[in-house]
Amino acid sequence: MPHPTVLSGESEGPLPLSGRGLRLRAEVQSQLGHTEQALALLAEAYDGAVAPQMADLVAKLEAGEAVPPSISSAREGIAEAFYTMAQVLYGQAGNSLSLVYAQAARDLNPENVDALLMVASIFDEQGNYDLASDLYDKVPREHPAFLQAEFGRANALRYADRKDAAIEVLNQLSKSYPDLVEVQVSLGDALTSDERWEAARVAYDKAVELIEEPGQGDWQIFYARGITLERLKEWPEAEADFRRALELSPDEPRVLNYLGYSLVERRENLDEALDMIRLAAEQRPDDGYISDSLGWVYYRLGRYEEAVAPMEHAAEIMAIDPVINDHLGDVYWAVGRKLEAQFMWRRALSFTEYGSSNEEVDPDRIRRKLEVGLDKVLAEEGAEPLGTNSEGN
Repeated sequence: MPHPTVLSGESEGPLPLSGRGLRLRAEVQSQLGHTEQALALLAEAYDGAVAPQMADLVAKLEAGEAVPPSISSAREGIAEAFYTMAQVLYGQAGNSLSLVYAQAARDLNPENVDALLMVASIFDEQGNYDLASDLYDKVPREHPAFLQAEFGRANALRYADRKDAAIEVLNQLSKSYPDLVEVQVSLGDALTSDERWEAARVAYDKAVELIEEPGQGDWQIFYARGITLERLKEWPEAEADFRRALELSPDEPRVLNYLGYSLVERRENLDEALDMIRLAAEQRPDDGYISDSLGWVYYRLGRYEEAVAPMEHAAEIMAIDPVINDHLGDVYWAVGRKLEAQFMWRRALSFTEYGSSNEEVDPDRIRRKLEVGLDKVLAEEGAEPLGTNSEGN
């Protein structure tokens, strides 16, 4: 058994301990009957909170149990050393050395779940999603890292384009852990990625219900639900969620851009939308979507010359995005650069037809613009002609 003085650093000087080292020291203290010291050690390490990976240990200590050390043999100790080396080398040389050391740790001690998780995460990074998923699935349900492993397995399945399997993993987690916000949010995110908007809304609703007092970090939940509601064409509720997200995290560029762009498309509160998108663009000047939104709100306001620069910048950043090319074509037409407008519409059409499709692009409308020009298309649609705008200037 490791000596408690060694683990405390008292004999050889300060000793920074990993989470596994903290667990081992607390286990040794419990064996010596120093339960209160063990609990104090963990409380200090995690600022008084109970870390999920230590919850089982804390429960046993509070019950007065003498917890056996998780490292009980020389073989397991050597495995721990290999795993520590894997941690030290993580992030270097494509993690190839970390993978070698973590695999060695697993070979020496198949019960070393942390080494298993590291191997799985490296496989994930390398694009070996099936291997990663199989490893995550080996973590026992009773292990403290089970929830982490299931999240990893769901992500690996999603990246492997096995969305149904990923959603099923998270569905089962939502039944096993119905009171965990992160489980409901992860399920909602997975459903959103598969465009199952109604089911995603249900998951996000449950997540919101579980939050007693929303904090700054919860803006993302309201933002995600807002997108879901917007896709379900429930705009008043969606707008309320976007504005709630901004209350929690003012000036968040993603929310400012999404809400601002949505207002532009709905031709509502265009001056407010412009202020939102300007603020977002100041924070993220090289974000193509935000630059597109800025150019588009200028266009909607009838400020065509001002729309050119941000829209061209967006097209430089995201050259093959059909929406941005289509928008730039409209802006060029509005300022009298009609040949360039036709060129951009053809680009947008080519990206729509050959794989870079986007649901916001209407290929038939682009073809009509190429045939008769934007002015006539707007007239056919009963829209306001270029040069006038009820909320502009």
